[in-house]
Amino acid sequence: MSKRNLKDIEILSPGKNLFYSKEAIRCGADAVYIGAPKFSLRHEHANTMEDIKELVKFAHKYWAKVYVPLNCLLYTKEDIQLAQNMINEFYEMGVDGLIIQDIGILELDLPPIPIILSTNTGCYTKEDAQFFEKCNVKRIVLPRELTFEEIKDITENSKIEIECFCYGFLCVGYSGNCYLAYVENLKNTKSSDIAHYNASNHGVCPERCMGNWTLRDANGNIIRENDRLFNLRFLSLNNEIERLFDIGVDSFKIAGREKDLKHVKNSTAIFSKIADDIVKKKGVKRKSSGRTILGFEPDLSKNFNKGFTDFFLNGRKKEMYSKYHIVGTNVGKAAECNDKYFILDSDISLSVGDRLRYKVENKPVQTIEITAKEGNKYYASGIKDYIKGLDLYRYIDVKGFKEVEDSVNYRVISVKLEIQEENGQYNIKAIDEDNNSIQLTYKIEKTLITKDNIQKLLFNLDQEREFVIDEVISDNDIKIDNLELFRSKVFELLREEREKNRPVDRIQITKNNYPYYKKEISYLGNVTNSCTRAFYERHGVEKIDPGLETGINLKDKRVFSSRYCLRNELDLCSKLNPKNLPPLPWSLEQIESNIKFNIEFDCKKCSMYLYLKEEE
Repeated sequence: MSKRNLKDIEILSPGKNLFYSKEAIRCGADAVYIGAPKFSLRHEHANTMEDIKELVKFAHKYWAKVYVPLNCLLYTKEDIQLAQNMINEFYEMGVDGLIIQDIGILELDLPPIPIILSTNTGCYTKEDAQFFEKCNVKRIVLPRELTFEEIKDITENSKIEIECFCYGFLCVGYSGNCYLAYVENLKNTKSSDIAHYNASNHGVCPERCMGNWTLRDANGNIIRENDRLFNLRFLSLNNEIERLFDIGVDSFKIAGREKDLKHVKNSTAIFSKIADDIVKKKGVKRKSSGRTILGFEPDLSKNFNKGFTDFFLNGRKKEMYSKYHIVGTNVGKAAECNDKYFILDSDISLSVGDRLRYKVENKPVQTIEITAKEGNKYYASGIKDYIKGLDLYRYIDVKGFKEVEDSVNYRVISVKLEIQEENGQYNIKAIDEDNNSIQLTYKIEKTLITKDNIQKLLFNLDQEREFVIDEVISDNDIKIDNLELFRSKVFELLREEREKNRPVDRIQITKNNYPYYKKEISYLGNVTNSCTRAFYERHGVEKIDPGLETGINLKDKRVFSSRYCLRNELDLCSKLNPKNLPPLPWSLEQIESNIKFNIEFDCKKCSMYLYLKEEE
């Protein structure tokens, strides 16, 4: 039996910087997450305290929330003290929550600021959720690779808030347990003290997983060569939001703090519309105020992507995107062609700069780019095959991308005015869509505005002003000389009233001795400092191994863990295809880093692990 009732729904969008974050809110985000000046897992997209403070002020006008990722592992006393100082400052400026990975932060002297556990903490089970709920953690961010039933098991057995990724880039490894960047930096620097600050768990990731790999069997025979074996499609759960909301997921997170502006605008608008449809259907609310007025038509094809997947949500399937797979929107077939041009058999209009893909039988996918056009005749570079009759797929849509990028969008809160003339002045009542109301008097002036024209003249869009007057009740014509001054006075009072009534979460972490459900924590638990160790000891853990990135010997240690399995992906799983399989064990070489790994397949858990291969 679920412990949850349907609550308000939150769409959480990425904020690379102040400008992107404001655009996300204008396009419908209920909350944004923006990187701290330090200790953020997107270290190259750090932001100043001044910008975060300005964003908080902007977001709170819409009752939207600002979460700050402080989600790196910490190693030294200096790291911990700096984190403590920043947390205090975030609390004072009104930040609505901290996203953390290092559990040692829970051991600090924290102000009552809500704590959200990053997906990198690896909260996979109801036991994780129940334990951190006892510690008064506000929310956990679930790993991307969980199934629907696994998520449901968590939501049915805990009350802690649940956040799920719904769109964007997929990490192929278990978040928090990918040490590929650390291994590469350790190889280059020979110093763990340097390497762990240049690793994925400290916001530095060269994304080698998306590079090229060569896979060999036990005899050294090549299974796949120089192939992008781990380069997964994009996650998109746009068709699953209602089902996940029904089982108790509170927040739907769009990944991509490193992505461009069109990614932020377009994906936010798409998932905001989905949330609005759920609100209408189920009688719930959004977690912020206002509606969007968009300057573009949202569509997933207007974002760059590598094809889409629901990953493991509905069970294991073949997810890999590589040079053998095709992505994009089908735009039609080539009716005529040669090596310089093709004629398209559909009415879809392509633009110079658009990129298309096609596939000839079992050959690798080929990419072509439009260089000129004459009606439905398109000149293109890169045509290497006879493509007449082949389907063409557009994955770079220049016109669509530009439409989103250049769009001007508004987020507005509706205001109703009731105007009455009494004793030679106007008595005015203003009510917003959240039932905040103010009253004021205003002098009668000279410029006449007729009843029929009042609403039209008072309605005005402004990107930096959150209100629009879109309903006016008045029995008579009114006389107002300066409409801008009139609006400003009404909005100033209403803004003050909204701030007084804005819902604010202030949650104090509870320091108690509630027992952790494990007695031992391995190196995969990422215990990298004394505060993290003290936290687990206080909760009854008896054996705590230091985290892998603290400089321990890597022999026989997993440096990469994944639910994604190459044997399944390549139709070489012994359960599904037991005959004529390449002999185990297999090995991998990462081409760009020139590092070799042994693979362990855990068939009972249907998982895959990498270990460093000893130098030959």
